[in-house]
Amino acid sequence: MPAPSDPSAIVTLTRCGELTTAQLLRGRLDAEGIECFIPDEHLAAQTWHLTRAIGGIRVQVRQADMERAQQVLALPGTCEDAPGATAVGQHKPNGVNGTDTDDGSISVGDRAGYRALRVALVSLWLMGLIHPYSLLLAVRALGRPDLTAWGRRRAAVALLVSLAGCAWMAFLVYRFWKLSR
Repeated sequence: MPAPSDPSAIVTLTRCGELTTAQLLRGRLDAEGIECFIPDEHLAAQTWHLTRAIGGIRVQVRQADMERAQQVLALPGTCEDAPGATAVGQHKPNGVNGTDTDDGSISVGDRAGYRALRVALVSLWLMGLIHPYSLLLAVRALGRPDLTAWGRRRAAVALLVSLAGCAWMAFLVYRFWKLSR
């Protein structure tokens, strides 16, 4: 793995909510002579409905091109103006209590709460197979000191969904065990 200061290292410039937004940004960066990568392109094309679950579609550039790529990203009409695109370490308005935080970033605790909620909801789709894991994530998120009300609500919903999912799975196991006797 290349060292972080290695100019040939690949770094994430931004995350986009939609594949077409990421592809348009890649075209803009390519036009500026900046080599660009979308490592999540095939996953997003095949499972577009899980784009949010993977945290968005990464748009990556070489470390040496990062400053120029950020300048291109700041230009009007690029990824930042499109719906569903966020710069790395930032979130869109209406993220925390309907407004951005002071510096435009989301806390690690809030990310943990949001991740717990996403895993709990995906677990519903997977018939409860990962509810114990989402329960663990929710408990860990609720224990974080940097959790805001926004993240706490999401972690609490994840906890409730996971508890209900675990109870349902326990009930089903009990019923099948009872029937097999």
